[in-house]
This record gives sequence, C-alpha cells and structure tokens, in this order.
Amino acid sequence: MKAGKHLAMLTVCAAVLWTSRFGPYACSTLPAFTSETTSSWIAITVNGLFLILLLYLPVYDLISLLTYKLGWETKFDPLVVYEGEHSTQPVSPKIRRVLYVVDLAIVGIFMLPLWTKAAYCG
Repeated sequence: MKAGKHLAMLTVCAAVLWTSRFGPYACSTLPAFTSETTSSWIAITVNGLFLILLLYLPVYDLISLLTYKLGWETKFDPLVVYEGEHSTQPVSPKIRRVLYVVDLAIVGIFMLPLWTKAAYCG
C-alpha cells in the first residue's frame, strides 16, 4: 500500500501544480520577488520539484490518515521524520504539526507564485 500512497501523493502534488494556474491572481499581480524568475525550462523544473518536495510530508501524511480513516489500513502510518542527521529519535507529533504549517506557508507564499510566474506567465 505504501507505493499506492506515494503515487497518490505525487498525483495530488501534480494537481496542485496544475490548479495553481486558476488561483485568484493574475501575472501582473504576483509578488515582486517573482519578477526575477524567467520562464526557462530549468526555472519551471526547479520550482515544480521544490514545490513537490515541500508538499511531500503533509500530503503523504494526509493520504495516510485518509486511508486509515476509510478503513483501508489498520493503523495510521505517517512518514518518519528524524530530529537531526545522526538522530534516531523521530520528531514529536506537535513538532510535525508545526512542520506542516511552515511547509504550507512556504508553498502558499513563495513557491506557488514562483511556479505560476515561471510556468504560466513567461
């Protein structure tokens, strides 16, 4: 089932990238920091991959929670995130929730405008 969750996570991330073009902003109203982004294939790829990387943890855990709540799995199985490079201690659920908020804030404030400017306004 893990492979299915990874595939579902990538599908949700691709849907976020695609639906970002229908956001409540136009190319002229995007934040000023996005003016430095060109619409080259490198900018589009880097912005898209970084956006997927930031969405990976919250989206995967959401899909894992949904599969548990729908009864498709017997236990909630989120991704394990460790405190540091050499740590064997996973982060607490409270810190995970902070990570979710920080990830989603970075995606909403910085990455989606960068992606939109590079992909659709070039």
